[in-house]
Amino acid sequence: MQRGLGVAVHRARVDPDAPDVVYECLRRDYRWDWQVDDRLVYLARLVRDLRLDLTPLIDQLRASGPNDDNQFDLAMGVLEALGRAGNDEARSTLRAYVKDGVRWIEVLRAVADEWPSDWWDDLWELAAARLSPADADEIFADSAPWSSWAGRDARLDAACDAVRRRVADARANRLCFSHTATSDLIAKLLSRSVDRSVKIPVLAELRRRDPDPHLLEVAARVRDLDLPFLGGALRRLGAVAVPAAREWAADPEHPLCWTGQRILAGYGDADDVPALFTALDQLEAEPGWCGFDDITSGLTRLLDAEPGPGRDRLARTLNRLLRSSPHSYERASYLTSLLILDPEETTRLLPVCLLDCEPGVRLIAAQHAPLTDDTVKWLTELAGDPMEEDGVRDAAAARLTSR
Repeated sequence: MQRGLGVAVHRARVDPDAPDVVYECLRRDYRWDWQVDDRLVYLARLVRDLRLDLTPLIDQLRASGPNDDNQFDLAMGVLEALGRAGNDEARSTLRAYVKDGVRWIEVLRAVADEWPSDWWDDLWELAAARLSPADADEIFADSAPWSSWAGRDARLDAACDAVRRRVADARANRLCFSHTATSDLIAKLLSRSVDRSVKIPVLAELRRRDPDPHLLEVAARVRDLDLPFLGGALRRLGAVAVPAAREWAADPEHPLCWTGQRILAGYGDADDVPALFTALDQLEAEPGWCGFDDITSGLTRLLDAEPGPGRDRLARTLNRLLRSSPHSYERASYLTSLLILDPEETTRLLPVCLLDCEPGVRLIAAQHAPLTDDTVKWLTELAGDPMEEDGVRDAAAARLTSR
């Protein structure tokens, strides 16, 4: 359950100890990366299906402060999902929090993003009364709910206007290179007299343009230059960068080693398979868990038509990552690769993947799982669940129709 696996949900539905496990996963956010790994709908479904008492979750919402190891966001997200699915207690809890909670603007933004407008539109008077100058940094003036409330109250309008002025001033003061020639931008990157604070927006501008092979000249001097975020611009060069990427990838101490490995994964050929397995070994030796998907996708592309020990090794690695990595965001990539490398065995795993925490995994399972009795039951649940993402819900409904 900490990893968001579907098998945990399957077991929880029959295990008398499951409520304790669910509450533990609600008290602490076990996601490896809070920004991309998904658990909110997964945990909300467990709370709903096991008919758990919301009191501990409500208390957690109320007790959480600004630096709470993500306990507030976890409680808010689960309650929001439950409210979206029709739980009146969850809905009334979040509405009440807007009235007197410390982090009320975050709650207001969450419900405005996900709930129908008639569930929160009447909160504008509360918001107008509570707003203070200290809240300005939390307001996104051109997004709901603020954009929906324009013209209703002078206090709301004044706050939003102040935010827009501050954003406009920040943009005006920001370094802008939209009219600077690409050759001049690259020259700035190569210059030691140009400060790092200037090179960051230069690179941002270059990433918005067509990739320029002259960036390889910058890469050749990367050890001597202070160049943050260069890798993103270099990866956009694609196959043009492969010869240089092989040199970077061969040296684990090279500043662009990881960039080189990712370029080889995307654009290399069969000769690069050993380098990509070396990249896998390096990832295994680190505690970071991130980036396996780039390398395994590249290896899958290169080994798809080559049965042998390399393909078997990759399949074993992917199966282990699918079960054990806490970084669930990459799991859809692993599953996609396994369907290519070992379709028969992987297909047997797909029904329980319908219960996974990641919508990308649920989507793959909805499209490809064999139509067992369990599959039909879980597809029916997904197709009718207001918490589910539209793409997964539509895929589940389409699969049921195609029987």
